[in-house]
Amino acid sequence: MAYRTLGALRTTLLARLGMGGMGASGGANIPLMNSLLTNGQAQLYRTCDWRHLIDYEDKATGVTQNQYDYPTPCDRDRRVLKVESQVSGQFVQLREGITSAMWSTMDTQGAPQRYERFAQILMYPKADAVYTFRVWYVRDLYPFEDDDDQATLDDEMILLHAVTNGKAHYRQPDAKLYEGQLNTLLASLRGQSFGSNGVYQRTNNAPIEQRPVVVDRDD
Repeated sequence: MAYRTLGALRTTLLARLGMGGMGASGGANIPLMNSLLTNGQAQLYRTCDWRHLIDYEDKATGVTQNQYDYPTPCDRDRRVLKVESQVSGQFVQLREGITSAMWSTMDTQGAPQRYERFAQILMYPKADAVYTFRVWYVRDLYPFEDDDDQATLDDEMILLHAVTNGKAHYRQPDAKLYEGQLNTLLASLRGQSFGSNGVYQRTNNAPIEQRPVVVDRDD
């Protein structure tokens, strides 16, 4: 689905705020209008794990390696939903969180069992062979700074968010009306679940962990 551009949304926003006579450029209001739209999309992006932005990338472990780059499409915000490892041809979900005891045996080698999200994805234990693991993520927003940049999220939702904040900024009398509409929309989004309304719901399910092989540090 192609959403409207920043320039097109700004034109509509100006009209909704009673400034349509300024034309598409918006005159001196360009920075504020753009900010209302771009900031609105950024805030809405954080309210849900938007299903149309969810994807995965398969990676391969390196022997004795335990740090891996994030998938490029989510390298900025690093919204990883889950990590899975392939075992006997099937993917099983890894548990997030490396315990203190595991940190004390970080040179342990074996199949992937745990992970943490730091500057890179840290896996435990260090791989003793080449394994395939799958990273599920919410991709970053597309650029939304130039007039021709298209919105990543539903443009009507972004516009409602911007109109609400714009009317509050200019103290227009119907600001509360739009605020109510926005709050109703956001409450509905928070109540949605994966498979019925188009957002992804995170889970904490994890497979039974296998005991990794402890390698002699002097070897």
